[in-house]
Amino acid sequence: MLTNKFKINYSIGSIANGIKTDTFTFFLLFFYSNIIGLKPALAGLAIFIALCVDAVTDPLMGTISDRTKSSLGRRHPYMLISFIPMSLGYVFLFAPRQDWDMSQNDLFVWMTIFTILTRIGMTLFDIPHRAFGGEVTKNYKERTLLMSWREMVGWVAGLSNAFLGYGIFFASTPEYPQGQLNPDAWFPFAVTGAIFMILSVLYSSLSTKDEIKSLSKWSGSISLIDILKEIKIAVGNKSFLIFFFGNLFLSLAWGLANTLTLFVNTYFWEFEATQIKYFLPIYLLATLAAFYLTPRLVSVFDKRRLVLISIVMVGLLSPAAFIMFNLGLTPEKGSYQLVFFISSFLLVLITFNIIGIMVRDSMVGDIADEVELQSGKRQEGILFATVGFMQKLNAGLGSFFAGQVLSFINFDRLNHTTEQAYTLAFVQGPITTLLMIVPFIIFYKYSLSADRHKEIIQSLKAKN
Repeated sequence: MLTNKFKINYSIGSIANGIKTDTFTFFLLFFYSNIIGLKPALAGLAIFIALCVDAVTDPLMGTISDRTKSSLGRRHPYMLISFIPMSLGYVFLFAPRQDWDMSQNDLFVWMTIFTILTRIGMTLFDIPHRAFGGEVTKNYKERTLLMSWREMVGWVAGLSNAFLGYGIFFASTPEYPQGQLNPDAWFPFAVTGAIFMILSVLYSSLSTKDEIKSLSKWSGSISLIDILKEIKIAVGNKSFLIFFFGNLFLSLAWGLANTLTLFVNTYFWEFEATQIKYFLPIYLLATLAAFYLTPRLVSVFDKRRLVLISIVMVGLLSPAAFIMFNLGLTPEKGSYQLVFFISSFLLVLITFNIIGIMVRDSMVGDIADEVELQSGKRQEGILFATVGFMQKLNAGLGSFFAGQVLSFINFDRLNHTTEQAYTLAFVQGPITTLLMIVPFIIFYKYSLSADRHKEIIQSLKAKN
């Protein structure tokens, strides 16, 4: 059994990804399109290009990590050096200012380069880190608990990052009542986040290295042909394919909704940053509720059923506030009463969303066990690469399509219309619900149950 000390030390590593994910999901497109003035379509394209790079580097990192032999094991060498490109890319990404007088092409190239650098740094850490967590225990329930710890810490880190933004750096001033529009606030916000990312990566990497000696080591060929054959077995697994495509469509739906959140809160609901920060305790309560509920629910229900329930609840609640607005049942725009009104839906929505994420993260370790039974190889790296890639898809695809939506409606940050703001809220609400139908259908076909996993573990023990 894993100790609570190990779970904490391991989970602290997710702080870096929590900060990066929160920033890339909610702030990055807003910063470049609304603060620096890059056209939304170009900003979305820059994020999409970085995502295409991830499509190559993430599985490559997983494969390399699986096959590494060193005194620090398979995962830790990459985790320990990852903070360098991660922090440099993150800080430089938010360095441009309006008075630099950069052209659209210059801004586009700058954003693309440093988005890629940040993501490569995160790839070096996050994929080995997830794979390490997946292989450190094979217990069906304990694996869920460990991933719940990891996800909870990551969410708390993301919320803390958002609090730093909305509560401190984006505080209202006489010149900028909506502090998120203050250009001087963004670079210090990024530097602060980068410092916490560096500390979390180094602490988690150093404090968990003692577990390396008890883990499996790679044996076998590292020729390109054999690598491709083994990867084919891993990614050709039926459970994995269902997991991959289900998460792909979830990333599109939820990523689009998340990316538009700050736009909708600013221009449709007309909130100031000091009001938006009151949503953060709701996210925190939802995170803690999901952390408490997920391991207990997994003891009663199969993971497939929990994922389906979470998709349904998120889909039903996403448009709730928007529908109430159209029925004339919401408080006045820009009011604290509206903040608390929306929070009543948000608490349940986010709780089920995080439950779904925690359960899906733990599924990958189960799939790795099934792949080992088929191939005789532990390939957590390549499989967990998909989880890291899916999180990037969440922000990347969401930002790309959000940029296209903003471009399509000709959204102007200085001269937007009520109709444009309404369109953004419509996309974030009802359109998100419609997009949730596809991943529900896909995950409905998932069949790796607790009983089946138990049989797999017994078969693996018999072979060993």
